[in-house]
Amino acid sequence: MKLPQLSSSLLAGLHCFSVVAETMSFTRAAQELHLTQSAVSHRIKKLEQRLDVSLFVRRPRHLSLTNEGEQLKLVVTEQFSAISMKLQEINRAKPSGDFIVSAPPTFAQKWLVPRLHAFTERFPDITFHLRTRNDLIDFKAEAFDCAIYFGHGRYTGLVSQHLMDDAIVPVCSPRYAERHGLFDQPEKLAQCQLLHDAAPWASASLSDEWSYWANTNGITLNGTNHSFDRADLALEAACGEMGVAIGRMAYIQDYLSTGRLVAPVDLPVKSPFSFYLVYREEHQGNAKILAFRHWLQNQLDEK
Repeated sequence: MKLPQLSSSLLAGLHCFSVVAETMSFTRAAQELHLTQSAVSHRIKKLEQRLDVSLFVRRPRHLSLTNEGEQLKLVVTEQFSAISMKLQEINRAKPSGDFIVSAPPTFAQKWLVPRLHAFTERFPDITFHLRTRNDLIDFKAEAFDCAIYFGHGRYTGLVSQHLMDDAIVPVCSPRYAERHGLFDQPEKLAQCQLLHDAAPWASASLSDEWSYWANTNGITLNGTNHSFDRADLALEAACGEMGVAIGRMAYIQDYLSTGRLVAPVDLPVKSPFSFYLVYREEHQGNAKILAFRHWLQNQLDEK
């Protein structure tokens, strides 16, 4: 028997042969392959010519395999079975189905959602469900696949994948900065209205973020305070000249580039916490989580 090089036509012929050898009928093979009986007969003849052997003994109303046909049937059946199993395995590993993710509200609005179309286009079989909250997820009681946390990165029983660090700096509207003489005058913040994100990270107190920035820079703050349960609300209030907010670099780039906000006191401080992708240890091989993790990393690498 000749050993021709594999090609699409040869594979099609071998597949046709395997069906005919299984059904022992050109008619039934044609029905299964959605071909005409003459097309099946032509493929088998072409395969026999390429191999230079006869694979079937053709008698009126009876079809049987030759010795060479029997040998080829064993090999082809085994190999096509292995291919079928591998394809099923690959299909099971393909990211698909519902995917439920938690993220901090402002991170979701300012960073994640504007990019999310690229993820859903890349993985069209995933149905994405985003839920926003600042508190930590109880993965045993709640049906979340993964979460994005802004925190210290140490969570018992969970895998924590570092995404990015952040920095914070005071921001306000240009008019507010001019009216209060804030440009390069950090001490004047003590006479300003301070706008707080009341929940910058899990278990944070009302003034933690402002206090961390001020203590790091050795600045005393005595201003009156207003608070919001979302960082983007504090930023919008700053745009409306209500006061000075702490801005995270991950959130304020558009505000700064459009001039809606300015950083009059150019003293950024690395945030004490970072962004992490978090999920249960037993889900480390989950195809949807792996796809999301790799996509997030690619987005961050493109910054």
